[in-house]
Amino acid sequence: MTPPDQANRAPDPGAQAQGSSGRTVDRPTVEDWRQRVESELGPGRDFDRSLVTRTLEGLEIAPLYVADGQRSQPSFELGSGGWAVAPVVDHPAPSKANAALLEDLAQGATGCYIQLSASSKGLAPDAVAGEGVDVLDLSSMDQLLDGVFLDAIPIAFESSANALPLAATLAALCEERDVALAGTQVDLGMDPIGALARDGALPGDMDDARKELCKLAAYSRLHMDGGTSLAVDAGVWHRAGAHAAQELGFALATFVQYLRWLEDDGLDPAQAHVEFAWRFDVGRDVFTEIAKLRAARELHARVLGSMGLEQCAPMRLCGTTSPRGLSRRDPWTNMLRASLGVFAGAAGGVDAMTALPFDEPLGAGSALGRRNARNTQLVLAHESRLDHVGDPARGSHFVEARTEALCEAAWVVFLQVEEEGGMVKALDSDWITGELDRSRSELRRVIACRKRPIVGVSEFPGAWLEGSDEDRAKRASETAASRAASAKRLGARGTLALGAVDEFPHARQAAKQGATMEEIGGALVRGAAQRMQPVPLFREASVFERLADAALALPVRPRIFVACLGSLPEHSARAGFATQALLAGGFEVIQGEPDLSPDAIGAAAAASDAKLACLAGTDDAYRASAATDTLAALRRGGMELVYVAAPPERAAKTLEEAGLDGHLFMGCDAEAALTHLLRHVGADLEDLSV
Repeated sequence: MTPPDQANRAPDPGAQAQGSSGRTVDRPTVEDWRQRVESELGPGRDFDRSLVTRTLEGLEIAPLYVADGQRSQPSFELGSGGWAVAPVVDHPAPSKANAALLEDLAQGATGCYIQLSASSKGLAPDAVAGEGVDVLDLSSMDQLLDGVFLDAIPIAFESSANALPLAATLAALCEERDVALAGTQVDLGMDPIGALARDGALPGDMDDARKELCKLAAYSRLHMDGGTSLAVDAGVWHRAGAHAAQELGFALATFVQYLRWLEDDGLDPAQAHVEFAWRFDVGRDVFTEIAKLRAARELHARVLGSMGLEQCAPMRLCGTTSPRGLSRRDPWTNMLRASLGVFAGAAGGVDAMTALPFDEPLGAGSALGRRNARNTQLVLAHESRLDHVGDPARGSHFVEARTEALCEAAWVVFLQVEEEGGMVKALDSDWITGELDRSRSELRRVIACRKRPIVGVSEFPGAWLEGSDEDRAKRASETAASRAASAKRLGARGTLALGAVDEFPHARQAAKQGATMEEIGGALVRGAAQRMQPVPLFREASVFERLADAALALPVRPRIFVACLGSLPEHSARAGFATQALLAGGFEVIQGEPDLSPDAIGAAAAASDAKLACLAGTDDAYRASAATDTLAALRRGGMELVYVAAPPERAAKTLEEAGLDGHLFMGCDAEAALTHLLRHVGADLEDLSV
């Protein structure tokens, strides 16, 4: 597959066409179009600088895409549309998690995605940030899935390295309910590489994980026809700030690493590849996300094709709306982000989709948040009819070109990992951490400069909501009561002597006898727990939310006065821009009246009780003597810092010489400017390292 050239590659197919009069007319080529555009741009304006943008992956987005006979056709085929609506299940108390799950299923959900607590992953209870269900043993598994038909809906577990004890417990539950394990659609989610990067720990070491992964896959191959045992969870990298090419490249390298382990254990790729479920976080950049999901299928087919598998089973692809893109400030806009993520997932061909509640960043998702997340999918599927369209993006010149370009960029990342010795060695050597640091720094830079706007946070800042302390206390109480009840029940059970658990049937029998997953894991003869520094979690809105947090933590919300120079039409554009930028930092903005004299502006600023000010006007207004007089009047009015809404090269030299303190303009480092202003008024702000 060759990387696509952009808009100036080839003429449109069919250089001639029939006109309305029957005469043959020449059809303009892309080169004709480009020459016309360049003439319209005028002298001094470069086509690429003006109309071609560059993504975080370093890929170019052209203003026009046309049919290209040299572009490869996709190697995958998608079905007729439709996906499993799989809400997240994460309440620590199994009974409460069960109630939420049954409500979702009764109201239209067709699957579920179960997030696990640290204990359920074989780790110390405080080892993992965030919440998850305490699935400790067969009893708690039964409580969690009470009333759920195990062979009727897809059930996915969050990726971890403790999947063998989890699988044994689930198998024991199926046996207890007289349900054939082969008839279930369960994704067990064993992904030790992703789990180590995310959690910073494994129940044993990586060699133990390799052995358990091979045992689990071999058992699943024989006894789990409808489910998968292994996972490739690219969401780990997405949440650490990776761009799309890195997500794909790291996921592909993880897949290849596991295939090698399985092949060394006697399970060839033709049998092994059906054991994988791939999971991606799906963000709000619709076309990038569609291309990413399509590229995942293309790369999956490419790798298997290189192993001689020209006819392979379809990839099982699952999506989760991106938690990286959610905001605490104005969380209502998260509903729009979830809608974009679900649409991108559906158009990209996911088999199952999890939409996170809009208020998840405030703590536990509320009943309203869960209902909205579920119904977003149902509306898009059944009212917008997305579930009736198979592969809607196929044939779009833009999407196909983006997909192909992402494939090539991801392949480069994959080869770099291979040069490091594979995914495990690349993770151990901190090479992957370094790559994530660089991509996260670039992502943070474009957010700080407001080139990647976040509605409700860095653009049009909205309402600030806080999670209910009462709700948090109630959830904590329910969690504590559930864990206390489990501890009492297990304590009364007595000690179980398991011996070494070497085979899956032995583990399943131990689960039936009441052994906990921790005890089963301990009986697997694991070595010392492997640890590393987990990859950092990054939430995009936090760049500006921390500024607003610091502003609101002050005894009095800081004020800033916007001094408007000239009439309303003259200053409104820059005054509006400056106001939005300052609101993003948590400031209360007092905007002055138009057409005031310098002394009147100084008096209005003094009356506003502000200590900070920002001049807003046209370039001509900045060059006028009245601007310098206004700056002096602001100083007399008590303004300790004065900014100007203009870049340095467009602010008048006389203003600069009069002592401006800073600039606000399109593309400036708004985070740095707001930090400077907030620190001046006493806000406690630490540098945010990435």
